[in-house]
Amino acid sequence: MEDRKYTQQFTPAPEIDWTGGFIQPQINNNLNKSFYLFDSSAYDNHHNLLLQDSIRGLKPLEEAHQTYTSYLGNAMDVVLGVRYCPVAKMTLCVTSEPEMDKCVKMKLALKVQLLVPELQCFRGYSQVHCMQAIRNGNADVAVMDAGDIYTAGLHYDEIPFITEMYDLPEPEYYVVAVAKEEDPSTELTYLKGKMTCHPGIYSGGGWIIPMAFLLSNGWIRSYGCDSIQAASEYFSKSCVPGALSNEYNPGLPYDNLCHLCRGGSYRYCKRDATEDFYGYTGAFRCLVEGGGNVAFVKHTTVFENVDGKRKQWWARNTLSYDFELLCPDGTRTSIDDYKRCSMGKVKANAVITRGGNAYNHTEVMAFTNLFMAAQQLYGRKTIDEFTFSMFTSPEPYSDLIFQDATQQLASIDSSLRHYSEWLGPNFMRARRLVDCRASGTVSLPLGIITMLLSVILTHLWL
Repeated sequence: MEDRKYTQQFTPAPEIDWTGGFIQPQINNNLNKSFYLFDSSAYDNHHNLLLQDSIRGLKPLEEAHQTYTSYLGNAMDVVLGVRYCPVAKMTLCVTSEPEMDKCVKMKLALKVQLLVPELQCFRGYSQVHCMQAIRNGNADVAVMDAGDIYTAGLHYDEIPFITEMYDLPEPEYYVVAVAKEEDPSTELTYLKGKMTCHPGIYSGGGWIIPMAFLLSNGWIRSYGCDSIQAASEYFSKSCVPGALSNEYNPGLPYDNLCHLCRGGSYRYCKRDATEDFYGYTGAFRCLVEGGGNVAFVKHTTVFENVDGKRKQWWARNTLSYDFELLCPDGTRTSIDDYKRCSMGKVKANAVITRGGNAYNHTEVMAFTNLFMAAQQLYGRKTIDEFTFSMFTSPEPYSDLIFQDATQQLASIDSSLRHYSEWLGPNFMRARRLVDCRASGTVSLPLGIITMLLSVILTHLWL
């Protein structure tokens, strides 16, 4: 057998030039090219490719200097100075364990991105407790509904400075009454004896506007300005989370306002996410499976939960055409006709902080910058176990901290940061109609009124 001879061709090693490059040997195509580590001009006149063109040589670092802090030395002050914030932390107040869990995840997400001030989380037991915590310095900010913004401004001198934005050009939403298509006997002009679902007591779109609308049209007896008694006498059963709380209803408790609520044990009819029928999605769920005839919600609520958008079992078979809007003139229409068929508009939820003499412009600017930077990183609508999203909530919950309908956050102009300026005159009038404790509302017991009348009549006869 003939031996085969194999010839291996070797490329000669280049001649190394340590001052700035090496000479490439000649290859088969007879092209002679030179490569230099510290010169990029041969590549279409580019500069500083991989290494700076101004380099004259390389040398190894001592092991003690192979950390970024020891290498940068005094330059660290410059680097950290760019990220310096005069406000060390921002404490966000939340009102339930599900919100606390989301807040902790947001804290970690912002810390990973080195965003400042550092987010801290404070667990309050109610929105009113959060208002008190902000005033006392235990917390700095909280996200509040329009009705709570009113309370925070009136009683605690706190201001809204960042607003949520939904699907409208302005930071607001339409208030609508939703009923099932298969229940044609329910109409907005006559809800006597009906079962109603509300997001929470004194919520802007779920209580203040609907009750003011019904009261102002004379369809419900007003009992002065006591909308809680008025509702309990007019509706047969309801779910109004918070109706039994002394913070929101210091008067007589009306149990039928909680008869439709679902929360177990201490969660029953509670005004936070632990009550299944709390919030706008909760009120809609109360309509779907809780026996309610009508739910007072945002114009976005139905769209957020039907047609397969919500995966929970109670929403799986719901379709948009299963529900209709109840119009102020007694008619009905499809759920996408909310601009014509609504009871009015309410300002969007907003982030509040200290105002009045406690207002700190530097703090407010730092808090604003943190929220704006956070939404750039985490404002997308993504739900998975590896990605944090500010404007989504893990099922079975909804609207944790921020409303799930939120598309972005926007800063509120300084001229609108007083609660009355932000909420507007229509909302202020509506609040006075439904709340005896509202600013400018005077409500006297019947006995005192009778005594005053007798005194007046006696003087008239004299």
